[in-house]
Amino acid sequence: MIVPMADPNAESEVSNVIRYERLQHGPFFADFRRDKRLDPEVYHCIIQREGATDILRWSQHRSLNAAIRTARAELKRLINKEREQMPGTPVQSG
Repeated sequence: MIVPMADPNAESEVSNVIRYERLQHGPFFADFRRDKRLDPEVYHCIIQREGATDILRWSQHRSLNAAIRTARAELKRLINKEREQMPGTPVQSG
């Protein structure tokens, strides 16, 4: 029988990672985390599709604003790509 043991460092790691509000656009969303263990601190941006476990994009930034800008652009790109792949949707040339 294998019994999981509590990680004595788990609590301290949790206190060093700060979560921010999720940014969502259609079925896609971006989660943001700040890791205070690194110097300088790093802001992670993780983009996924609702209901899926795959990470579509994971990036690191020096500021939350940079992470949010990247997330907005990527969410918009994913939505546009999905629209282009929908059957019966006219594609506009331009």
